[in-house]
Amino acid sequence: MLFATLSPTGDMIAGLVLATGIVLAGVAAGVAVFAGISRIEERIEGWPRTGPRIVANILIAVKWPLPIGILAASIFIALRFALGLDLVYPQLGDPRYPVAVAIVLVAWGAANIFARLAGAYGRQIIPTPEGEGDTRMADLVGVGVRYLIWFIAALYLLNYLDISITPLLAGAGIAGIAIALAAQDLLSNLFGGVIILLDKPLGVGDKVRIDPYIGTVTRIGLRSTRIRTLDGLVATVPNSRITTNIVVNYTAGTARAFVQVPVTVDYATPVAESRHVLEEIARAAPAVAPPTMELGEGAVQIGELGRFGPVFILTFSARDDTDPLAVKDAVYALVAEAVRIGRLTIGFGQRPAARISLSDLGPSSGDGEVPDMASQR
Repeated sequence: MLFATLSPTGDMIAGLVLATGIVLAGVAAGVAVFAGISRIEERIEGWPRTGPRIVANILIAVKWPLPIGILAASIFIALRFALGLDLVYPQLGDPRYPVAVAIVLVAWGAANIFARLAGAYGRQIIPTPEGEGDTRMADLVGVGVRYLIWFIAALYLLNYLDISITPLLAGAGIAGIAIALAAQDLLSNLFGGVIILLDKPLGVGDKVRIDPYIGTVTRIGLRSTRIRTLDGLVATVPNSRITTNIVVNYTAGTARAFVQVPVTVDYATPVAESRHVLEEIARAAPAVAPPTMELGEGAVQIGELGRFGPVFILTFSARDDTDPLAVKDAVYALVAEAVRIGRLTIGFGQRPAARISLSDLGPSSGDGEVPDMASQR
């Protein structure tokens, strides 16, 4: 009789002991997982490879959901299987509630994972202004994905628990339309910023032209892009304007500058002879100019008939940021050397012969050379 009376009490004590052991095991496992992830979080900065860093970031993202999930699972096992309380409280036997808790934990972990990855790797692809760590775009993407996951999980959870979500969807739709209409310009600029990041028509540090501005991009923000113009001013251009207008990127292309070097020769020297010497100078200039100029071979043309002689124009192509004076310095050094050795005569103090008709020049030599005009004086 005594053993029969004490048997239910003994079973209860055994169940309590077993349940306590299961819960303590869950607590220990959760603490161990939390401590291990914390240790990984302290050392992740020194990991060079991308693959392990991604796995580590995923583990760091579930630093709280995973231990809490382990603890919740241990409590559920202890209550239902060790103590058998599902017989006293039938709601514990309803499989929907454990699944609902699992949905919440999975949504929590997934939201943290996407937010963590967006924060860790979004900064590597989003331009930063003037070397600063502008992480607002990456943070915005992470926050947006986080709330989207929670919204989807909430809708699925309500539907799983047989709670009508139709009024919620209708209210969300009306609120979304109202917000879109009120913030139309802001949203267009925001989406414009996303398009700039994906299409990459320009980047921080690029020299661009967005009419009517020409300058260097210093910041690509959520709403606008900043350009430092050639006169030192800062122009703030809405992103929607960039995506709907023509953008000329001088940095991405092969922009070239054209430098013209005028050289006046003496009327007494045959034109063909002066042209021949100047063409040699135009071919030799790229070799003596600094390599940073990327100076191309020049073209020689007569630009005008000056007071002291024909003015030849030597046109060179160079890098867009080349100083024109440096190009002229290299070319004029060759011109001066040609004058020194007597191959070229600079027009100075001479005047063209007055009132000379075409008939006075005589017949052409047939080789394209203009007859010597010195004998006509």
